[in-house]
Amino acid sequence: MALCEREEIRIKGKVVPHQQMRDLISLKTGGEADLFAIPEDKEDLEVVLSFCKERKIYPLIIGNGTKLLVKDKGIRGVVIKLGASFKQIENHEEEIKVGAGIDLSNLIDFTVNKGLSGLEFLAGIPGTVGGAIVRNAGAFGDSISERILSVKVMDKNNSDLVLSNKKIEFGYRTSIFMKRKDWVLIEAKLRLSPGEKDKIFSKLREIKRKKVLSQPLSFPSAGCIFKNPPSYSAGFLIQQAGCAGMRIGDAEVSSHHANFIINKGKATAEDIIRLIEGVQKKVKEKFAIIMETELEII
Repeated sequence: MALCEREEIRIKGKVVPHQQMRDLISLKTGGEADLFAIPEDKEDLEVVLSFCKERKIYPLIIGNGTKLLVKDKGIRGVVIKLGASFKQIENHEEEIKVGAGIDLSNLIDFTVNKGLSGLEFLAGIPGTVGGAIVRNAGAFGDSISERILSVKVMDKNNSDLVLSNKKIEFGYRTSIFMKRKDWVLIEAKLRLSPGEKDKIFSKLREIKRKKVLSQPLSFPSAGCIFKNPPSYSAGFLIQQAGCAGMRIGDAEVSSHHANFIINKGKATAEDIIRLIEGVQKKVKEKFAIIMETELEII
């Protein structure tokens, strides 16, 4: 049941009823959410979380929506995206304290200008720090978990809780936050390494060049759809199973990189889900491997 039209969340930040989720996720599809809130600061966040707790709602916390697919019927509840005060960065020598709401690109720019190395592999990933930690984002054999010292979360009682790296339960494209939906990640501490700016910039350019050459960046996508099975590249398996170019509606398995599903125009969430299932079926038939998605379907 949708939230009542007259129910309000009063915060300094922004609250939008009937928010179209296609405007908030990178695949540019999906239904609407009852309420969308952007809390400006911790006080705002406490108000929104209390609103949800009173109504027995688990809110959906999003970053830039790069690993989400919202179904066409939308979300009966509250979607939260962290606002301005959750986008601060400061450093003391090689240690960085950063808000979970900041874009990875801004964090990388900050660290490079400080002559700090260790996050270059994240270049070109259009997510936030919080989203990257939740899914343990990585590329080229590295992952963000290797740089995390600790994180701060707000729990279901609106209290701060600090978790060390070990308690975050990092795994391949996962963390404790994938199951603890009652926690909101608000801040992280990272340890980087000193480096020469010219060498860091050169590495960044090379990583971005590789992505431009290997990924279909001209159409909306969610990045890689499937996790790599042990000893195999998901893209290779999908290609060999004859899935490249498969299409349902405006959803298409990219011929440029087979582990990408792209939206060629007006793909629905159902189109994408059916295409994912089609790929899984073909790969299982050919290789007896079950493909697990990186994409979270809401």
